Amino acid sequence: MSTRTVREYLRVSKDARVTGRSPDQQHTENVRAIIEQGWALHPAPAYRDTNRSASRYAKLVREDFKRLIEDLETGNFGADVLAIWESSRGSRRVGEWVDLVDLCRQRNVLIWVTTHGRAYDPNRSRDRRSLLEDAVDAEYESDKISERRKRSARASAAEGRPHGKNIYGYRRVYDEGTRDLLRVEPRPEQARVVMEAAHRVLAREPFYAIAKDFNERGIPTRRAKRNPPFENEAWTPSTVKQMLRLPAYAGKRDYCGSIVGDAMWPALIPFEQWQQLQAIMDAPSRKGPRDHMGRYLLSGIALCGVCGAPLKSQKHTYIPRRANADGAPQPRHTYRSYICPGIPGVRRPAGTPNWHAGMRMNLLDEIVIDQLLQHVRDSTIPSHHEGTDEKAWAMRLDLLKEIAEHEHYLDTVRAQAAAARRFELALDQQTRVQPFIDAARRKIADLTTPNPLVRALSDAPDSRQAWDALELPEQRRLVRGIMTPVLQRIKPSERGSNRPVPDRVEIIWR
Repeated sequence: MSTRTVREYLRVSKDARVTGRSPDQQHTENVRAIIEQGWALHPAPAYRDTNRSASRYAKLVREDFKRLIEDLETGNFGADVLAIWESSRGSRRVGEWVDLVDLCRQRNVLIWVTTHGRAYDPNRSRDRRSLLEDAVDAEYESDKISERRKRSARASAAEGRPHGKNIYGYRRVYDEGTRDLLRVEPRPEQARVVMEAAHRVLAREPFYAIAKDFNERGIPTRRAKRNPPFENEAWTPSTVKQMLRLPAYAGKRDYCGSIVGDAMWPALIPFEQWQQLQAIMDAPSRKGPRDHMGRYLLSGIALCGVCGAPLKSQKHTYIPRRANADGAPQPRHTYRSYICPGIPGVRRPAGTPNWHAGMRMNLLDEIVIDQLLQHVRDSTIPSHHEGTDEKAWAMRLDLLKEIAEHEHYLDTVRAQAAAARRFELALDQQTRVQPFIDAARRKIADLTTPNPLVRALSDAPDSRQAWDALELPEQRRLVRGIMTPVLQRIKPSERGSNRPVPDRVEIIWR
């Protein structure tokens, strides 16, 4: 009788240091058992998944388990026995385990479980039932662990205690003897960054400008890595916005995206100001295109007057017809234009351009800038100062008061639910009341506020100099916020002209 060959599958759910120690221990015990059985270990490396969960709650793919399944399906497994340390190392999902057992049955592969000290033959009904019972038990145990963790997380949230990673801006203080959490206190150097970002957003400063300033000052990011490859991580508009979204900075504890009560740590931002921040960040003007990604002033902003499509930039190359004085041809010249992309899917006759309107970039930029600065100087741009009167501010205060009353009611319900251990009551009321809170925040966002860039231009002694001092993302944001340039089709008499033609540009003011 020929000696059986064995291949291993090794797995560990958590391995924070990624040392592979647990799989190595599994391998050592497997090899000892394989030798005792008189079998031979296959020369190919073992299938190994380190730091990978096998439950249905897992977020990471088990690459080597997938490779094991593929090898069994294609006949490339190359062994008679699949060795695992215990059944749960294979999988904690019944369906996944059934597929593995079926493949082993089709390929006549035995399943050796080291902790059981025996080999199972999937072709035998009794062995198959034992393997499937192990899978049911493993999945049941996984579900129990998940439920315990969820209960613990809910209780921790109701008590205002922290969960998971340390929050940027705070530090945790533990008892040196018992390692019990004593308090969570602000970390001064980080707390100042959070508060500064909040104050600048409340002053309507763009996220891009805040992120750029933080990077220039060398402020470490919220998730700065200690390893050298990650030293160049930088602040971005998204990271600033994500930071200010956290209720933790208002001294509130959230669970599954909803505020469930007061936190055990002090607030860095007053709750009323934090609510104002959410309204500002939810405003429609903040949800537009990312102007800091644009390379040219009007690309994606100016529209075609024929089809309404946003104009895009395009590079053109030409050779002047006249030769140099010595008769040599002149070098190629390049310039950029704003051009209509045409209607997708519509083919035009041969020899006819597939676009409607276009203009040299420098010409259209000058026309739009002149129009914008003239309107700023004349103070004719509508709705710049809407929402700045006492009535608008009174409406804001009423809406904030309404939000505070809803939040106070939910805090009362959460306290009662925590005392009675009826968390479903708090979740039910949260579902009923949250729409009213969201509606009030949307109303706050609809109250317009002065554009600080417009005010900076109007107050400057030289508006053109102030415009040139702005960075491109700020210029694009300003243009997009107050106007929409519309470019009409060129007239035959104007073809070949390198002079601005203002009549072709229509400005729609917002």
